[in-house]
Amino acid sequence: MSTETAPQGLDTVVASIENQADPSQRIDIKYVQEDNAFVTQGIQTHFAEKEISIPAHLVVTDFQLMGVIVSEILEKLSQARDGETTFDYAPRLQVLDKVYSLEDAGEYMKLSVAESE
Repeated sequence: MSTETAPQGLDTVVASIENQADPSQRIDIKYVQEDNAFVTQGIQTHFAEKEISIPAHLVVTDFQLMGVIVSEILEKLSQARDGETTFDYAPRLQVLDKVYSLEDAGEYMKLSVAESE
């Protein structure tokens, strides 16, 4: 993983995740400075679904969170494709003993900590 800083206005790829069964399904995770968020790049290309946006403050709290969430969603996307079924983003998901919500935010599905019920 590179630690170089990108010129102002450019996005920096901080990690990539590949499908073990199909390495051509690679998803990059980029930091978008203007949004102060980490976003996926490749879900739209490979699965025709919205990319995911994870606010930076959630990642700073737990860097592992970003990879675990994206990996879990990619697994579900791959299973839907392999089974030729429809995929829909779950409005809530539990990762690392915390509950998060995913809501439509235009171009992305935005991750946030779920409200307690």
